[in-house]
Amino acid sequence: MNEIQTSALPFTVLGGFLGSGKTTLLNRLLNLTKETRYALLVNDFGELNIDERLITAHDGETIALANGCMCCSMADGFVSALTTVMERADQFDQMIVEASGVSNPGRIMDIAKLDPGLSPNGAIVLVDAPQFLNQLKDSMIKDAVLTQVKEADILVINKAHLTDQSTVETIKETLNTHNSDCTTLINDRLVFDPSPLFGSIDTAILKRRETLALVNNRGTAEQDHDHTHDQFHSCVLRQIKPIDRSTFESWATTLPPSVIRGKGFISFTESPHQQWIWQKVGRTYDLESSSEASGQSSMVVLIGTKEIPVESDPVTVSYTHLTLPTNREV
Repeated sequence: MNEIQTSALPFTVLGGFLGSGKTTLLNRLLNLTKETRYALLVNDFGELNIDERLITAHDGETIALANGCMCCSMADGFVSALTTVMERADQFDQMIVEASGVSNPGRIMDIAKLDPGLSPNGAIVLVDAPQFLNQLKDSMIKDAVLTQVKEADILVINKAHLTDQSTVETIKETLNTHNSDCTTLINDRLVFDPSPLFGSIDTAILKRRETLALVNNRGTAEQDHDHTHDQFHSCVLRQIKPIDRSTFESWATTLPPSVIRGKGFISFTESPHQQWIWQKVGRTYDLESSSEASGQSSMVVLIGTKEIPVESDPVTVSYTHLTLPTNREV
């Protein structure tokens, strides 16, 4: 089975208004990262609580860590920091840009869409649960807050444990009003592993050959599930025969909102020996032809909250269950 490979560096923007918890999330990411080598573009090193035992080099502009990650300061400008990372892009698996508290994450993402060396991996925007509704009442900051919400691919209601359930529900309704196409998650924990938000878990799963070897010879869809993350759930779906493209696209557009990310190789009946790379962020997805893979089988990794519904009988295909579609009528 082929592994997903791409020469472009996945580029994620982390946004959120001042005090929403971006730096705390990045600190968690750095402390928990093991296999994924992140290049983090941040506004201020001073706010990062980096374990000194991890630091292997520090030249004032960049901090290299023993786990393969690097932090790069944007004190001299975003373009300068971006250039620094791209000069050694082959050393990293992902680039994450911490947007300033008042910036538009969509404008930053536009850069990734123009650079062939970068692959847009979505904009994640954190919403400060205790402060969000009050922020919308403040005419001085309301527009900046809502702009970030509207540009998000994934919204995270952060620090939900610091407010009540009624407030959280009101926030969800408000977010849906301003960005109905976006997947919204709730973080009600003080400590959690944020790496699945950035799609990191799929790379690890795809490299587990013992998982990929279990292909059903009857040609029906199969699924595997990984329960290593308390807050997130992942599954690997496989289909040994090519899939009708329209059927697949219908399936992809009707996945439940609890599925926040997806990535995989897809083989379509229209060109059975050509594979396509499918990537999903929130409720949007892209398909692009792959020059590095061939074959008639398909495989997808999905990442979502623990509310992902699981079909116990993968032969019974339904658009509302997480199995890859067959070419039978549903």
